[in-house]
Amino acid sequence: MRIDRIEIHNFKKFSDYTLNLHPKFTLLVGDNGTGKTTLLDALAIAAGVWLVNPPDTILSNSKRNILTSEIHLEAIESDAITQFIERKPVQISAIGKLGNQENVQWIRQIKVNGSRTSNAEAKTALEIIGDRFQRDQAGEKLWFPITAYYGAGRAWLPSNKIDPKAKQSKEISRRWQAFYDCFEERIRIADLQTWFQKEALASLQRQGTMRLSLQVVKFAMLRCIPGADDLWFDGDRAEIVVSIDQQPIPFSNLSAGQKMMVALIADIAIKVVTQNAAFLPEAVDFSAETLPQILQETSGLILIDEIDVHLHPKWQRQIVDDLKNTFPSIQFVCTTHSPFIIQSIRQGELRSLDIEDTQTLEYANQSIEDIAEDIQLVEVPQQSQKAHELARATECYFELLQNSGTRESEQLAAAEASYREAAEAFSANPGLTALLKLEAMAKAKEQAE
Repeated sequence: MRIDRIEIHNFKKFSDYTLNLHPKFTLLVGDNGTGKTTLLDALAIAAGVWLVNPPDTILSNSKRNILTSEIHLEAIESDAITQFIERKPVQISAIGKLGNQENVQWIRQIKVNGSRTSNAEAKTALEIIGDRFQRDQAGEKLWFPITAYYGAGRAWLPSNKIDPKAKQSKEISRRWQAFYDCFEERIRIADLQTWFQKEALASLQRQGTMRLSLQVVKFAMLRCIPGADDLWFDGDRAEIVVSIDQQPIPFSNLSAGQKMMVALIADIAIKVVTQNAAFLPEAVDFSAETLPQILQETSGLILIDEIDVHLHPKWQRQIVDDLKNTFPSIQFVCTTHSPFIIQSIRQGELRSLDIEDTQTLEYANQSIEDIAEDIQLVEVPQQSQKAHELARATECYFELLQNSGTRESEQLAAAEASYREAAEAFSANPGLTALLKLEAMAKAKEQAE
C-alpha cells in the first residue's frame, strides 16, 4: 500500500488542498494552525478504505469515516454576528498503490445532501481489497499492509496514573488484529504488555525458546531504541523490562522519551508480525545487519503527529533513519516542529505549509540556525526573542539619539522607554548604558545651544 497524492475538498480548515507524498517518508512542517494534523486526519480517512468492509467483526468499530464535525465551516458576517455554514461535498481523494495495482484512485466523501461517508466513488479500491481478503480466506499466501495513526498524545498518561500492566487475557489471536483501532491515535500500552506476556508464556511452553514473532519484534526494537541491548517480559512485575547500556529498567521506570520509543516501535513491529505471520522467518539472527524478510517486505502507511515529542535532540536526529531502515517498505508521513528532525531527512522529503515551493530549499544536513530561519521562518534564531527585542530597541533609540534633526520629543521618549523595558530582562550592561547616557547628554546639550 502507498498513497502518492491526496486531494482535499471542504475538509476541516481546507476548502481545497493537494498534497503529493514521497513514497518512503514525508515530513510536514508549518506554524501552529497551518493544518499539519488535518492532513494526517485526511490520510487516515483515505487509508480507512481498507476497513470499509472489514474482514472480521472485531473491526466493526475500527473504521475511520469522515465525521460531521470535520465538515469545512465558512464564516458569514451579518450585523456584527459571526455565523458559520457547512460547505459540502466533503471529499478525500487519493491516488496510490493497493495490492499490486498502481495508480488506483478512490474518493471517500460526504455528499451535498448527505451526513454519512459515501464510498460510491471508491468501488475499484474496494474490489481490489475485497478480492485480497477473499483470496486470503481461501488459503492463498498474500502480503497485507499495516496502517496506524499515532497522535501527539500517543503514549500520554496523567501524572497520577500508573503505567498499565499486562492483563490476564483468554482472547484468542485474531487474523486481522493488526487493524484493530489502528486509527485511534493512541498506543494501547496495556495491550502491548499483554502481548509480551503471552509471548513469555509461550516461551515457557517451548522450553525457553522465543516464538519467531517475539524474535522479530525484539530485533526491531533493539535496532531503534538508543542504547538498548536486551529486553524481556518480567512476570513478577507484569511489564516489559528493557536493558539500556547493560542496565535493566522496567517499563514503568523508563523516561517519557524512552517509553514513547519502546511503545511506538513495539506497536509497529507487533502489527507487522500479526498481519503477515505467514511470512515469519525460520530464525532471527540478532547480530545480523540484514532484516528478516517480514520487516523488509511488509508495506503500509504510518502517520505520526509530532514525531519529535519527548525526544532529546540526539534521539531526534536518528529516529527518522531508524524507522526507514527497520521498516523500509512502509510509507511514513509525520509532522514536526523540530529543526533537528528536518536536518535529518533527505532532499525531497519535506512539505512545508508555510512555503509554497520547497523544491529549491536546501535543508538536508544544513545548520540548525539555517533551518530555523529558512524553513521555519524564525527571525534571527541565533538570539532569544528577548535579546532580539533588546537589539531592535537599542538600535532604534541609538539612531534617534544620533540623528541631529531629532528633537527631544515623544518619539525619543518612547524609544527610551522601549529600550529600558527590553533591557529589564537582562543584567545591566554598564558600557551600553553609559554610552546611551552620554549620547543623550550630548543631544540635550546640542538642543540647548
